[in-house]
Amino acid sequence: MDLSTTWQMFLSYVPRIAAALGTLVLGFLVIHWLIRPLGKWLLRRSRLKPAVVSIALSMAVAVAWILVTAGVLSALGLTVIAAALSGSIALIALAVANAAKGTTSDIISGLFLAGDDDIDLGFRVKMGNVEGVVEKIDLRKVRIRDDEGHLHVLPNRTVEGTEWIVLSRGDPSS
Repeated sequence: MDLSTTWQMFLSYVPRIAAALGTLVLGFLVIHWLIRPLGKWLLRRSRLKPAVVSIALSMAVAVAWILVTAGVLSALGLTVIAAALSGSIALIALAVANAAKGTTSDIISGLFLAGDDDIDLGFRVKMGNVEGVVEKIDLRKVRIRDDEGHLHVLPNRTVEGTEWIVLSRGDPSS
């Protein structure tokens, strides 16, 4: 291959590289300037619990990044690689999900807890030998601060799978 052929090949890829960079930049801007602010706006405007909005926002951002990655690979003309990569990612995801049954249970339980009216930020609860105020509910854990200041971090599947007693319904803003 001579220099002019190499130069011609390089010039033929410049528009693809530009399109891929454009897709990446546009995707970044949409995720950080549209999806995240929209989620925060929903948090302020909706009657949904903050944990529900946070989980939904995290999932939307993850899906958006997957779409941006697919767009970049497509712009580079690597659709076959993107398809193969997608299949491989699906198989890896299946293996990870199978190996991480506890994590999957935590996430599903977290979704149920986020929508439950009997547990929320600021609520004083008792679960087994843990009694305190719910400080945070996220995708995988519930955090309860006891009267001695100790923070108990419980997997969501444990919380969802056990009885809890609501001692008082606190105000999460206080």
